[in-house]
Amino acid sequence: MKLALFISSLRSGGAERVLSNLANHWVQHGHDVHLITFASREEIPFYPLDKKITVHSLNLFDEASSGFRRIINIINRLKVIRQTVKILAPDRILSFVDITNITVLIATRGLNIPVIVSERTDPHFHKIPYLYQKIRFLIYRFAQFVVVQTNSAQSFFKDQNSVKIIANAVPRPDNLKENCDPFNHIISVGRLIKTKDFELLIKCFSNIYLDFPRITLTIYGEGPERENLEDLIRHLSLTDRVFLPGVVKNIQEKLVEADLFVFPSQYEGFPNALCEAMAVGLPVIASNCSGNVDVVQDGSNGLLFAVGDEKTLTERMRHLLDHPELRGQLGQKAAEISQTYSPEKIYTLWDEIVIK
Repeated sequence: MKLALFISSLRSGGAERVLSNLANHWVQHGHDVHLITFASREEIPFYPLDKKITVHSLNLFDEASSGFRRIINIINRLKVIRQTVKILAPDRILSFVDITNITVLIATRGLNIPVIVSERTDPHFHKIPYLYQKIRFLIYRFAQFVVVQTNSAQSFFKDQNSVKIIANAVPRPDNLKENCDPFNHIISVGRLIKTKDFELLIKCFSNIYLDFPRITLTIYGEGPERENLEDLIRHLSLTDRVFLPGVVKNIQEKLVEADLFVFPSQYEGFPNALCEAMAVGLPVIASNCSGNVDVVQDGSNGLLFAVGDEKTLTERMRHLLDHPELRGQLGQKAAEISQTYSPEKIYTLWDEIVIK
């Protein structure tokens, strides 16, 4: 089967990782897979791709912010996508992420090729421009399936037909955390954006670090909030305790070396970073936002706190610092997530709607 997979780019990110892994899965099972992005031809995919996958970089990023030129660019984008699909003549199209989904559905109308679209965040919280919101509800009815990751996201599309819930696969890691005692290193992972709320995490760390002179905090990721977070770290005199090393490809190694994972997001689609931390056996503390509550059962395989609640997060971090037995119990239970969301289970769900 020939598959055309659309995403805006193949940079680092949760959606990019999931689609790259799906492309690898399908090409390794004998399918002809084409990954199509709007990025420039110079962009190098961040995640490993099988050499049998064909990547098409359409160079369609819109530099114009408004006005007539932007309208021309949108029309051109639709034309190029439609022409690309006509040339490839795929049996199925899979598109990832809201505005890309809308664009692909419009561009392929009338071509009689089934289109499956996937939302990668919770649309209750992740807002797209008003006009796109209206168009989404109209155009999504032409999708063969709308794939979401959580019950919360499914409820947003309750009036749409054929909505499927497929969580992300959580592979079993190569190494597991052997013990969580002594406790020295707190870690988090994610884009440095406001909705990840790393500002809250840094403030909570500042509330406890003097009582635990050996602990450090490392936040892996990159994004527009870097400067603000660095200013906060300096303001709180934490430059020798809190570190922002950027994006790394060997994140699993970094997780195994840590002692606690904290994930303070305001909302999530499906929390890939949180699941990876749980899979290696790290004890985790997470906000009770959409996505996180789908994978963390409070007091069983992790601890939850209310979104934005500095007092409770501080208390829970301190509690785990003081209770190594609980850290071990939570970490051991957390590791079971790689069975719950094993690639075999998740890829079977995708195969049922894309291949069959």
